[in-house]
Amino acid sequence: MTLTDESAPPVEGPQPEARVLRAARRVREANVLLVTALAFVIGLAFGAVLIVVTTPNVLSSWSSFFGHPWATISLTFNTVWGAYELLFCGAIVDPRSLATAFTHSNKANWTTALTPISSTLTYATPLILAGLGLAVTFRTKLFNIGGQGQLIGGALGATLVGFSVHAPGIILIPLEILGGIAGGMLIASIAGLLKAHTGAHEVITTMMLNYIMLNVLVYLLLIAPYQLPGESQGESKFVLPAGQLPLLLGWLSNTLQVNLGIVIALVAVAVVSWFLNRSTAGFEFQVVGENPEAARTAGINAKRVIVAAMCISGALVGLAGMVQVTGIDHSMTAGYGGTIGFDAITVALLGRSKPMGVLLAALLFGGLQAGGHHMQIYSPTNIDYSLALVIQAVIVFCVATPALVIALFRLKVSGEAAESVTTGGWGS
Repeated sequence: MTLTDESAPPVEGPQPEARVLRAARRVREANVLLVTALAFVIGLAFGAVLIVVTTPNVLSSWSSFFGHPWATISLTFNTVWGAYELLFCGAIVDPRSLATAFTHSNKANWTTALTPISSTLTYATPLILAGLGLAVTFRTKLFNIGGQGQLIGGALGATLVGFSVHAPGIILIPLEILGGIAGGMLIASIAGLLKAHTGAHEVITTMMLNYIMLNVLVYLLLIAPYQLPGESQGESKFVLPAGQLPLLLGWLSNTLQVNLGIVIALVAVAVVSWFLNRSTAGFEFQVVGENPEAARTAGINAKRVIVAAMCISGALVGLAGMVQVTGIDHSMTAGYGGTIGFDAITVALLGRSKPMGVLLAALLFGGLQAGGHHMQIYSPTNIDYSLALVIQAVIVFCVATPALVIALFRLKVSGEAAESVTTGGWGS
């Protein structure tokens, strides 16, 4: 006979208050997304301080704060808000321009409305590809800092194909892609082979290859077949029109430079994500990175993995050079690529060497570049473009030092977050 206590109260589910408290606690728990978001807030706050101390009329108002406190606060708020409004409008969209485009639809108005996002995507495209390439080696615990040299190698390969092969675009562009991949892969493979077979540190070899490629570029631009006829200052021949990447919004205006390169970059994100997370080779890359001795015990050829990782990395960075030269510049000059190769290191680290993270980090960098230029041009107080670079640097610094953000905002650390902080950073 089974006895039951009919007087026992029924078990009730969690009360609404308990759910609210749990949600509040979770909001304060340290995690990757929260730390990144707070790093962005810190970057904006730091930028606001710089705006105040470098804007003469705002600084002058603060010097006599007690004489007109509300006027000072209002002026400060309006100056900072105006700068960040310009930053947003230059990076994503100006709501007023968008409203005008909808109410008075024509090519000119839509060009104005779409210029900010077009600029952001244009800046971000090579960073996505180069960041992906470096992320592959970072996941294998190889610190490839040779992005600049590999980007030059890819651009040289694509440019050579672009001005020497006379063919329709449907044939020429794939050949340029192959040329860019081959050029970047060739440069990176040197460092990979030296690392695998001699133990030469990849930081040293890739750094030296950057300088070598910069000087090789200067030499090639002054001789055939690269030299532009009649040009003695160092400029390559131009990529043929058929080999230039088509503009996605060219039917609106040729000033909207976002092109097929962004499609190539998004496809690369999907492919690299599958490769690292789903393929056997991607698993081997990560095993070798985590524990080379265990990888050898498991029968994984560590030397082959090192060379393969460097080659894939170089191929993706070379592809970044290809989309830049065939989509935007159409020719090469000395010092080609600017800081793309070095910025890609930061993008890969900010994205924690994960394809989607790299994509978002590159878009952030692209937006800050596009918005920074817009802010400098239209700011009534002459706020310089370098403010966007400062914000960018502060965000990266905060993301790279999560313990600082956690301590500053008194976040709760538990589980994976605690391990990430104590072992040297998020995603390490």
